[in-house]
Amino acid sequence: MRQTEQNISFKPGLYLHIPFCEHKCAYCDFYSVTNRAQQAQFVDALCNEIELTARQLAPQSSFDTIYFGGGTPSLLKTDQLRQILKALRSHFPISDNCEITLEMNPGATEQKKLPAFKDLGINRLSMGLQSFDDRQLKFLERIHTAGQAVQAFEAARRAGFDNIGLDLIFALPGQSLPSWQKSLQQAVRLNPEHISAYNLIFEPNTPFYRLLQQGKIRQQPEEEELRFFNLTHRILQENGYLHYEVSNFARQPALFSRHNYKYWLHVPYLGFGPSAHSFWKGQRWGNVRSLTAYLKKLNKNEPPFAFKEKLSVQTLEFEHIFLRLRTYQGIDLAYFEKTFARSFLDSYRKTIDDLIESGFARLTQNRFCLTQKGMALADEILQRFA
Repeated sequence: MRQTEQNISFKPGLYLHIPFCEHKCAYCDFYSVTNRAQQAQFVDALCNEIELTARQLAPQSSFDTIYFGGGTPSLLKTDQLRQILKALRSHFPISDNCEITLEMNPGATEQKKLPAFKDLGINRLSMGLQSFDDRQLKFLERIHTAGQAVQAFEAARRAGFDNIGLDLIFALPGQSLPSWQKSLQQAVRLNPEHISAYNLIFEPNTPFYRLLQQGKIRQQPEEEELRFFNLTHRILQENGYLHYEVSNFARQPALFSRHNYKYWLHVPYLGFGPSAHSFWKGQRWGNVRSLTAYLKKLNKNEPPFAFKEKLSVQTLEFEHIFLRLRTYQGIDLAYFEKTFARSFLDSYRKTIDDLIESGFARLTQNRFCLTQKGMALADEILQRFA
């Protein structure tokens, strides 16, 4: 498989965090607010941040991904999305083949906007469906039904979108494998280009985490979570999807998420909006996790940083290993040695040998990768390189 056949790019990307939601789901730890009274003010501040950042960094290389995340960016008015895209194109060099992704929920209001989204140049949708079981959707506090999810997908097709990703969550408390299999099969019937399937994580400071601590809900046992993971891999692979990253599947390499792949490859990116992070020339910074503080800083033309740090070589090396081993391409041994001036195999020999012997990893002439068995325990395994 040649690099040109894959939707992978080493050009930088742009991320926009839109913090508005109709309802805050109990499992979600992404920063969001349900009061949209300051939406117009936020868009103006976001465009100001874009201009301030471009003026400070003066980037020369072109950007080939724009990703609207959140929150629920599809709640923005069409004119507000147009205003943001105009600001980006005015201050950053944007590639002609830029992948422009919009996260959206399958609500009726957003469905009506789909033709307008397409006219804006948005060419990829990421739909947060999470399940095709109405009881599970209610448990997750989603405000759509399984029927509305199907309707939204079909409406996106009618609007001309030919690159659609679906997000699903598995290993919910009390969820059975047959129930999850039905959701997967429904997703496959829709024939999306991309599917992201995530294990439910009980993040601190979320209502779900508090319920877990109080014993009101129970996490699936680890061995059961492994069954969910392996079932997901088997069903999607049997239906023609490539499992290219721990939680991500695509119909073909040309349909990988180009923007998200930048994170796994440690490619530079710039983030805008409250709680957004950036990675640029060995530095990382993050914005304040508060819409009020974000607006206050930008009203004074100040960068809305919560922190800024220069990453050490050791941190960059660990992140390189951690991120690349999440992908099925794994670590390019020659690239690692060129980047960090030492051999990956010599530096981590015992860990590598242990993982290979246990069947968690494999070594080829050019690459070190986790196996399917290793991917199922990726987060635990990757800590061994810390």
